[in-house]
Amino acid sequence: MKVEAAWHYEHIQSKMSDRFRVHFTPHFSGVKDEETGEVMGDYKFFNKPFGLKHFLEHNDLLGFDDDAGEEMKHPDDVIILTDPDFLLLRPITDDFSNERETIVGPRRKVFYQQKETHFVTHGSPYAQTYGLGTQWRKFDLDAIAGADSPAKDVNQADGGLYYPGGPPYIGTSKDMYNIALSWSAFAPRVHKQYPHLLAEMYAYCIAAAHLRLPHMLIDSLMVSSAGVGGEGWKHVKDIPAGEVCRFAAKPDHGVHPVPSVIHYCQRYAVDKYFYGKRKIPHKIFTCEHPLLVEPPIDLGSGKYLSVVPNGRPDSERKEITAEKEKMEAFMVCALTKATNDAMMNFKTNHCEDGGNTKKTYDMWAGKDVA
Repeated sequence: MKVEAAWHYEHIQSKMSDRFRVHFTPHFSGVKDEETGEVMGDYKFFNKPFGLKHFLEHNDLLGFDDDAGEEMKHPDDVIILTDPDFLLLRPITDDFSNERETIVGPRRKVFYQQKETHFVTHGSPYAQTYGLGTQWRKFDLDAIAGADSPAKDVNQADGGLYYPGGPPYIGTSKDMYNIALSWSAFAPRVHKQYPHLLAEMYAYCIAAAHLRLPHMLIDSLMVSSAGVGGEGWKHVKDIPAGEVCRFAAKPDHGVHPVPSVIHYCQRYAVDKYFYGKRKIPHKIFTCEHPLLVEPPIDLGSGKYLSVVPNGRPDSERKEITAEKEKMEAFMVCALTKATNDAMMNFKTNHCEDGGNTKKTYDMWAGKDVA
């Protein structure tokens, strides 16, 4: 950890802000038998609930008060839990009162309008809407949360309205710590019944229901998969087509409202312009590596209504709609520019001659095309 901490300080904290801190936790991804403690496998997503619990207990700024036992130093502070594959387009805050920027699904609009306040407070956490439905109610809740768990009292309608949320999760330190306690206890039990992707997210749903903490689910915190329901795509669709790429590369929330984050968990492509997180070279933060080829500024305008599968020049083009082009272009343009900005920040601060600033690495081709 000393090496990682030194790298973080040299390349991030000392160059950007002292507020960019890093917290190290133990390795939590081992799948253990609850009775014997034997490690049975590996599930990296356990690091989310257990890592949150460790952070809230041991962090220098937010951990327990040494003089007061298990009492938090700042229980009223707001915690925002995100995934690592998020790109911030604007600040995430605890204020959801501005209807210009806050999109709530039709089914949840009444709940939103009836709330006394649209700020995150004790007992009133917020989260992004996810398509998890009420699958969590089908698990053996007795085995996961106990025979007397309040989660068992949640009906189908309320289960779908208040609990199928995901990152960004936003709540007070007090609420998030209580969630972390139940979440970390339930996640291995859910995984035992459902050893697949999303097990820890279903465990979060159960933890929130168990604690009687209905979440206000917001659509506009995130966009991830082009056009999928329950996300902030209305904001993207409202941007004029001829401006979408230029705007995505330098979003201005004062001009057009934008989602809080891009969750780049998918692959995005228009014509031969492509972005996929698993195709990013591992050595981009070096002085030698070139920047990414940037897409044309009119991508998304209606001019590029097809896609060629990345790295396969002989493949047939697949037609896409103008709406699809616009949404995919927003993602490609925003993510490419943000990646290049991050690479330039590294080169400016750490390369004596400024490093290689040629924009010649083609994500679609998967190689330097200089």
